[in-house]
Amino acid sequence: MRPSRNFYSLLTGKIPACSASLNSRRRRNADSATEAMKTGFVFDLDGTLVDSIPGIARGLNLALESLGCPEHSVEAIRGMVGRGARELCVAALRGYFNGPVPESAFEALHAGFMREYRHTWENGTVPYAGIRDMLLQLAEEGHPLGVLSNKPHVVTVPLVHHVFPDVPFRIVMGFSERFPRKPEPDSLLSIVHEWGRKPEEACMVGDSAHDGNTAVNAGTRLVLVGWGYSTRAALDAFHVPVCGSVQELSFCLEHEENLPFPVLKQGDEVSE
Repeated sequence: MRPSRNFYSLLTGKIPACSASLNSRRRRNADSATEAMKTGFVFDLDGTLVDSIPGIARGLNLALESLGCPEHSVEAIRGMVGRGARELCVAALRGYFNGPVPESAFEALHAGFMREYRHTWENGTVPYAGIRDMLLQLAEEGHPLGVLSNKPHVVTVPLVHHVFPDVPFRIVMGFSERFPRKPEPDSLLSIVHEWGRKPEEACMVGDSAHDGNTAVNAGTRLVLVGWGYSTRAALDAFHVPVCGSVQELSFCLEHEENLPFPVLKQGDEVSE
């Protein structure tokens, strides 16, 4: 199904009389003797490229069980992800205490989760349908591709290489002590600079306000997806396309000349 006219209008600011197919556009790009510098795409991981909730939920609940704490439902855990493993563990424990989460309880759960998740992510993480083909096509067209996640770096790298073994990502970066977590812009800017590009020559693709705020703070373009773990209200606040399918996302990224910058009030930061 072709993306809706309203979606195309938000992306390009105009209604097309007719739209060339993606295949014909790709053929034109491939036949060009000289190509302008291609936009670099930096993708969030969880909720954007892959559904990782089953593996996260299994690992977290095994760690909670080992501490004698009740398990959380998969849907409850879905609302906790996106801020990194440490924030996930704090959120998981918050309801069990009448005040701040004791440091000892947090450290025990965090260590347990990291131990369990190393064994549960492989069978609990799947790419969204159509994502792999889209990534391969973008790479074939010359776009540099990267992954930027708040998931720990030691898990992010093997997970991405396992799920997308044939996708030539140039950079895969999870959270480490090297850079602060999203939405701080340092990690995104590091990727952009390593590609030899300016922020406006790169686009963040994500599913959350954290990704949106990262793009705002870094000065990159932004496209969001609606199939992840955030509310639609949080995504709409950035006034960029919110893609409802991988087909719409592919269509949007193909029109790189129209990729938008997020629009927020000065000093405002949207939270989930």
